[in-house]
Amino acid sequence: MHWDDLRYYLAAVRAGSYTAAGRRLGVNRTTVGRRIEALEETLGVPLFRYTPTGPEPTPQGAYLLEAAGRIEAEVDAMRERLCPEAQNGGLVRIAGSAGIVSEFVPDLLAFGEEMPGIAIEVLGELDPVDAVTHRRADLGLAILRKPPRRVAGVEIATLSQARYALRGGKRLQALGWGHEVDALLPGQWIAANPSGVEAEARGLMTFNSWPQMKQAVLSGFGSAKLWCFAADAEPSLERLEEPDPKDDYPLWLVHRAKAPPSPALRGLIAFLQERLGARLAAQSPQRESSS
Repeated sequence: MHWDDLRYYLAAVRAGSYTAAGRRLGVNRTTVGRRIEALEETLGVPLFRYTPTGPEPTPQGAYLLEAAGRIEAEVDAMRERLCPEAQNGGLVRIAGSAGIVSEFVPDLLAFGEEMPGIAIEVLGELDPVDAVTHRRADLGLAILRKPPRRVAGVEIATLSQARYALRGGKRLQALGWGHEVDALLPGQWIAANPSGVEAEARGLMTFNSWPQMKQAVLSGFGSAKLWCFAADAEPSLERLEEPDPKDDYPLWLVHRAKAPPSPALRGLIAFLQERLGARLAAQSPQRESSS
């Protein structure tokens, strides 16, 4: 068994298909398939089974993945020690709940300066858990109570919402979430604002992404419950109500549970966990005392 064969298997599991793995490795899908078939023949066991969400490792494949991940980490550590100037490269695709990633672009830029060999692609997905599950994204910034078992996650912080409007603005009518967000994220944090059929019945202006909603409030179109860490940083916005604890939601970093993170993904997770945790803790809103 050769390390190169294990490297191809790791790439295929992480990418979700031979074609995507081939793009990352700089070869065609046939080459990836041939290397994995040879590995299965050498081991005498199947490494993949097919599921509705795509190919998944068999129990034997999962064991091999765990072992290959350890070998990869050792190889990376050896390379870093022998060649400190060498940078691990790679692409990491990241999605966030209703486009919340837009608030963390400066943090992603800081990571890029620290690790220039790693490319970051910010996706326009609304549901990061679905994007990660179906391999459209490698990492998700997900706002939800608890991640489903199909993804692995680390909790970064608890986010609070409060109602905001343009400071001195005259239009205070509520703004809402559109049907697309309502369908993808039903009964979640979006419930703090009217959404879907309710918003339509009230004749409200609605939006299907966080950047749109925030910009509408900044432009004086109306009022809405926004994430406090972002809205409090805008001098032109005024908080109309204090945060309600029932609207609080955790922010998670999630990735596929059955695929060991690549070195690039591990590096980004560690960086964001520390940086966003510190930033959001410093920006946590101060609630008025009830006493």
